[in-house]
Amino acid sequence: MNIHSEREVKKFKDSQLLSRLLAFAWPYWRMILLCIGLAFLIVVADLARPYLMKIAIDGHINGLYKPMLSAPSQQSKELEPYGDKVSWDGRDYVRLDADKAAGLAVLPANADKKQIVSVDDREYMINGWLPSQQAEVEVTGQGNGAQIVAEGKVYSAVQLDEQAQETFRQQDYSGFVQIGILFLLTVTTGAVLSYLQSNLLQFTGQKIIFNIREKLFAHLSRMSMSYFDRNPVGRLVVRVTQDTESLNQLYSQVVVNLVKDVIVLIGIVFIMLQMSPRLALLSFAVMPFLAALTFWYRSVIRHAQRVTRIILSRLNAFLAENLSGIRITQLFIREERQWEQFDHHNTEYYRAGMRGTVINSIFQPAIGFLGNLAIALLLWYGGANVIDGSITFGIVYAFTHYVRQFFQPLMSLAEKYNQIQTAMVGAERIFDMLDEKPDIIDAKVTHSLPQQVRGEITFEHVWFAYNQEDWVLKDVSFTIQPGQTIAFVGATGAGKSSIIQLINRFYDIQKGTIRLDGVDIREIPLDELRRCISIVQQDVFLFTGDIASNIRLNHHEITDEQVYEAARMVHMDEFVRDLPQGYGTPLGERGVNLSLGQRQLLSFARAIAFRPQILILDEATSNIDTETEIVVQDALYNISAGRTTLIVAHRLSTIQHADQIIVMHKGKVREIGNHYQLLAQRGYYHRLYELQYKEQKLPAAK
Repeated sequence: MNIHSEREVKKFKDSQLLSRLLAFAWPYWRMILLCIGLAFLIVVADLARPYLMKIAIDGHINGLYKPMLSAPSQQSKELEPYGDKVSWDGRDYVRLDADKAAGLAVLPANADKKQIVSVDDREYMINGWLPSQQAEVEVTGQGNGAQIVAEGKVYSAVQLDEQAQETFRQQDYSGFVQIGILFLLTVTTGAVLSYLQSNLLQFTGQKIIFNIREKLFAHLSRMSMSYFDRNPVGRLVVRVTQDTESLNQLYSQVVVNLVKDVIVLIGIVFIMLQMSPRLALLSFAVMPFLAALTFWYRSVIRHAQRVTRIILSRLNAFLAENLSGIRITQLFIREERQWEQFDHHNTEYYRAGMRGTVINSIFQPAIGFLGNLAIALLLWYGGANVIDGSITFGIVYAFTHYVRQFFQPLMSLAEKYNQIQTAMVGAERIFDMLDEKPDIIDAKVTHSLPQQVRGEITFEHVWFAYNQEDWVLKDVSFTIQPGQTIAFVGATGAGKSSIIQLINRFYDIQKGTIRLDGVDIREIPLDELRRCISIVQQDVFLFTGDIASNIRLNHHEITDEQVYEAARMVHMDEFVRDLPQGYGTPLGERGVNLSLGQRQLLSFARAIAFRPQILILDEATSNIDTETEIVVQDALYNISAGRTTLIVAHRLSTIQHADQIIVMHKGKVREIGNHYQLLAQRGYYHRLYELQYKEQKLPAAK
């Protein structure tokens, strides 16, 4: 089985992924709701700015020429509902928007229609309203006897001097100040709210990702050894780090900002339809093309993201494996060959990344092109309507801003959609991992162990295979009495280490029963079972940290004095205290600054510090020199008193003191007895003994 060939990840529906992703966000719903509220206010501030510009253009820059209602100053109370009044020449004037003027069927009492028109850079007050601001006009006469002719209709007119023009312009000047202040307030408010929202989103997103990582790590800690046999470390690292990081943008940016973009789009559509339905529908003419483009993008980017993540997992797995084995690579001069394999994985990852880049480089400019096409249509049609007077220039100007604002979230949606697809792929892989249940779990009904375990271990007709029915152990039966020291010997592959793996349930057997103090170990809670067993393995793993923390493994109930005592029992205390920092000496990765023998002694001290009722030594003295081995054997003799001890060894000299020796051959128990009994039987053990000590029996060379 090639562990670098990743199996196909379970496919989820988008609705399933979103519901599970939202479940992680649910504890922070108040914070997210607050962010959505802030997003709504930010959208209001953003959408208000083009509308303020429209008011400035139509209401103040071109406001002088708007239709007005006029009444004598003493009789102008009826004008108050229509707006601010301006007094000139004994009369009050109120401006009206073109739409309001067109909808005014009956004039207020004592009110007349008035309007200012510009002819040859001179301003005239006429009695009545022009058909449109763009109507062609001519002037006849001068001063108070002037007349304005527009579209065949004659209006009496009075030419306005500069003082009169200033009077009517005064409200425009004050209006500009008000609009400027409002514009500045919208900009400032939007900036402050965006700052608050961004910080709240980042805090919320990081907390959610923090929880997901913790859930993943806790889940991995419960997985069975068979799971890690199938999955290389690099792949799992990608799941816990990069796949979860892909969700960070989803929580901290995409979700709330996606809601914000939707609010923006809805707000823009509403405002555009209110200002001019014709221009709005024209601007939306490109939407079918946008929908088709989005559908295509969705179908291809998800696949590209999946392929990229799979190849990245292979690359990381290969890198982790080869960096761990760099000594072997250099020892056998395989640097060039390993570089070729890395180059192959790296090239695949580059090509997969470029595919996603090319897809994005097509989609985003296409969105921009459709947005510019909509603006071009708007300028063509809207410009013509401004000329014929059916709409104002301020509306067209505001529309150009709103169309840009409309397509800006659509363009950001392209980036967000890419982030969403990346997050969905990461979510698929995360939930695929979380959905994979550990093979070794507690039974529904468990039997707790007493505080003091006797240590009786019984194998009853045990059959075990790592892969289907490729049996490693075949009908194995034996009993270990409490407090006995039992040794397992046999050729490589005989099944000795497999027995050790089964006792603490790293794997479960397929047939038979294993009992501890008469209880089936599958009915014992895993924590309780493993708490009473300590294993010292041939391959010692040391964590980053100092010597003391590697002995106690962050178990704070183990005191410093117990750490020192454990070290003294394996005669490790002397060389540790000679180190500059003693037990606080930091260890390199996997303890590279200790010799193999010193690492092995540390593993012995670790096992002793936990004071187990059952002690297992799996080729534990293979890295210790003969002199140190004698010292350790003496220490083990002391700590094994009253404690069940299991020893797996190839060197028969290390197990001659055992109460019983179980001889394994091809997965079966062949012989059981002590050292002298087995030698007397002249069977498998006798042959192993002779093979191991035959050199001692050879005659000296002459």
